Amino acid sequence: MVSLTQKTVREQKRFKYDSGPFAGKEVNVSKEELFDSNLAIFNDAGDLTGGLLYAAKKFGLKLDANEVGAMLKLNPINRLQSIELGMPKGAQEVFEKSIKKADDQLEQIFYKYKKMSEQGQPVMDDVATRIADARYSLAGLKNNPGNRASMQAFSDDLKYARNLQQVSVDERRALNKILGEVDQASVPLKNTKTQYGGETNYTLQGGKDYRETIFTLPEEIPTNSKPFNTGGHFSDALGDKTNNIYHVRFDTRFTPDGKKVFMINEIQSDVNQSVAKALTKAQQLSGEKRRNPFNADLELNLLVSQRGQMLKDLDDAVASQQFGRVNAISSSLKDVNNKLSKMTKQNQSYSSSDKDYFPMVEADSYGDHAVKYLLQRAARENVDYVAVAPFDKLSFRQGYKAGNERFYGYANGKGIGKKGKAVVPDVMSRIARFYNTKAGPTKISLSDPSKPYKNVKTDTFTYPKDHPLKGKQIKSTYHSEVGVDAGSLGEKAPRIPANDPRLYFDAFAIKVSPLMRNTQKTYKSKGGLVVDMFKPIRYN
Repeated sequence: MVSLTQKTVREQKRFKYDSGPFAGKEVNVSKEELFDSNLAIFNDAGDLTGGLLYAAKKFGLKLDANEVGAMLKLNPINRLQSIELGMPKGAQEVFEKSIKKADDQLEQIFYKYKKMSEQGQPVMDDVATRIADARYSLAGLKNNPGNRASMQAFSDDLKYARNLQQVSVDERRALNKILGEVDQASVPLKNTKTQYGGETNYTLQGGKDYRETIFTLPEEIPTNSKPFNTGGHFSDALGDKTNNIYHVRFDTRFTPDGKKVFMINEIQSDVNQSVAKALTKAQQLSGEKRRNPFNADLELNLLVSQRGQMLKDLDDAVASQQFGRVNAISSSLKDVNNKLSKMTKQNQSYSSSDKDYFPMVEADSYGDHAVKYLLQRAARENVDYVAVAPFDKLSFRQGYKAGNERFYGYANGKGIGKKGKAVVPDVMSRIARFYNTKAGPTKISLSDPSKPYKNVKTDTFTYPKDHPLKGKQIKSTYHSEVGVDAGSLGEKAPRIPANDPRLYFDAFAIKVSPLMRNTQKTYKSKGGLVVDMFKPIRYN
């Protein structure tokens, strides 16, 4: 005879969508998402010890799916703001056309006044000289797109020429129009200067439209050592009153059939890396060393209100001499008082062993968020794939780091030692299954196919002695420079056209679906979301 036992489900909870394009698809609410929403806090043993669900369970209260879903939406992740650095799509082309048009027009005006000067009107020579100065400043702006000083120099020179008495009314209007058009074309390029595109240890040369996106939480986090933390990167672009949660750096590449690809160079959280290394997974979610202040007031208010009811029930039990009930209520009241005292003390102190709270502490969490952000952006910009640069193509340049090998993996999606699953490829595979699309090794370009002449370089790397692949060597080809003709790179630069297999390498990628234009994660409209999240299950 086999006895029946019980086991509490403490892992991520799965449920199915009940409507819409994903009806029947299964998703989950992870323990980390519960913690970031302050719905549930767990001790090292995995027992529920805090959060709104703890308070509800303590008093036998039932929370329906709508209430819990609403609280999940209060997760600070849903309030993250993105700061995007890099050229917006098409902005560079518009700017270059504007510069050329302005220079052509200024050239005509220059020769007009130069000719008038040579024909006996020497006073017109001053206008020609000032127009020549403006053209010189325009050339400087062309070489420094988005640079405020360069734009100001061009504006000052052109206005000086425009305000000369010799300039006709029609020409003044023409100069005003030129200035306005150049300024308008420059606006998208201002405040978008990237910071790490030239860092070759972290960026694979050859991509187009290199960009950086920083996700920030512009709110004080009162339980941390300081209310704001701008992290170790991009602090100049962020200001002081925000928290730098993580950043993603990516560029645009192409498949052999001309499809566009967003390729991830790096995903990193400066603030959470040290926390993840210092605390075990259980410690990260226990609420002891790392305290989430968001939505904590909901649990506190529920505990206080129920404490008041318990005191009334205790008085009634004493009055009716129900001593067994008195003992039960007293025991529960002691637990609640201890919990309230603990919450109050924790919120008022920060010890040297405490760690700051930021959402998405684990790399797989902010990696998932970054991939979904890029997929949504790709769908909206008509980009066909999102890929990740393999460990043996880029991040090995930093020296061997097991975290990089585990996170980025290889073109086949494998992790450390080319075994198991790497984090980012696994995220892509799961998303692909959900959206009925494909994920796997995909050919993408080393550099711009429209510029066939390349300076070809090779990196080498040997796996360390304690690695499963010890002694084996990586040889990685990259294009340090590209050009439309051989003369711009030197006589020895080979020609590698768009149909040449040497132009492409394998990377793990996911095919973009039109459905990805919309919000990536929603919750059921009614019924059943987390009704039995902590319900014991029976098994033989």
